[in-house]
Amino acid sequence: MPVDNDKFQIKTPREALSLLSQKMFHKYGKEALSEIEDVWHRLGCSIGKKMKKKLEDTSLIAVANSFIDGARKRGAAKIDVLELTESRFHLKGYYCGIGLNGKGRDICWACMGIDRGIFETATENDLKMEIIRTLSDNDEYCEILIKLLR
Repeated sequence: MPVDNDKFQIKTPREALSLLSQKMFHKYGKEALSEIEDVWHRLGCSIGKKMKKKLEDTSLIAVANSFIDGARKRGAAKIDVLELTESRFHLKGYYCGIGLNGKGRDICWACMGIDRGIFETATENDLKMEIIRTLSDNDEYCEILIKLLR
């Protein structure tokens, strides 16, 4: 899917990385996805490391609450927490802060490397992330499930 440069406004480094990722995916296709995911994951690990330093408690519950607070500050006003336990974080989001609406699940998964990196690093746990629904597939909302693998 072509990248619509006129509609995507860049105000943050994260948005710039998103646009670059979309352009690389458009130009090189699925071959570029592992590289795109790697860069997003590295950024997530960096953010997770900073988050971990600020939190006294690095349980999934504490990290998820910090994550939600940050997302709301970036414009995701409506986030529904469907489940939050010591091992599972299940949420619905109604806003894509990196402009992937309608861009497809493949690029969404690669860019979600940031969230995997944040949660893995901040909680110091391996995890499994499932994208159940996504705005990138033109669903009405994103539904994400994160499970810690202890």
